[in-house]
Amino acid sequence: MRTKAVCGYLMIKESGTVPENETNMKNTIEIRKRFSPRKTVTVRMLLPVLLAGLLLSGCGQKPMLGVSTNDDNSISITADRAPKDSMGLGYLTVGENEQIVIDATGMDKGGQLRCRFILGVLGSDAFPEEPLYETTVSGGDSASFAAESGEYTVGVIADGKVTGSALIFTEPEDEMSLLGYTPDCMIGTWSEKTAGRGNIVIEKTSDDRYSIQVNWGNGAEEMYVWTMTASPVESNVLHYDDCSHSIIAFAEDGSDSETLVYENGSGEFTLLSTNELLWQDDVEGAGQDTLFISEG
Repeated sequence: MRTKAVCGYLMIKESGTVPENETNMKNTIEIRKRFSPRKTVTVRMLLPVLLAGLLLSGCGQKPMLGVSTNDDNSISITADRAPKDSMGLGYLTVGENEQIVIDATGMDKGGQLRCRFILGVLGSDAFPEEPLYETTVSGGDSASFAAESGEYTVGVIADGKVTGSALIFTEPEDEMSLLGYTPDCMIGTWSEKTAGRGNIVIEKTSDDRYSIQVNWGNGAEEMYVWTMTASPVESNVLHYDDCSHSIIAFAEDGSDSETLVYENGSGEFTLLSTNELLWQDDVEGAGQDTLFISEG
């Protein structure tokens, strides 16, 4: 009579008659075969997977929009897939000659926050319906504006699904702005104050873009030229990061040739007064400490 092992520890008869006293043993073998240690391990390995599936299917964090007022006179906004028309309230105090800043650079692009500012303190169950100021800021952007001093109730509304963080706070207004200066005050032609060898021509091309060309003579044989487009970063400052610098050489026969020196240079033009302009070139320091005077 021959036997073989089952599950590493059971012996099963392959031939011959099963004696009466082995009947219970046969039943025990069948039971143990069904609940072998190997199959038990498989079930135990599946349990964490099943639990994780249940958590992902319905027990995750719910979408939310949180708005809270901080001790430093700012309003924090946190969002996790906040649905459209989610709302929250905060409170802000604006002092004399201060402006309101909404910084949404920490918010994912594609989302928008609509902010309503009402002068006065409302209860927690109220919401500004007829605000004194209202503005919408997109994720990744920021906005600022001058506001009347006082205590404000600020209503924040999600325009579309919003994720990320934003901050509303106050800061002193730009001094040049208080004096009435705007980027448009820089439009025109400006000449180098000392020798008059160089000039700057600034033209407005759109609401917030300015085309600028700087020409600087280097004797009768050469002209240095910088061309760029700039945007305002303050009421009296234009910043650029696309400057192209070249040198134009003039031949005796009247022809000329142009040599490119560099591209994508950066720098700023700063309005110091109604008729004084300063140019800062970040690449070569051209125009450093040189004043340009408006030609009117």
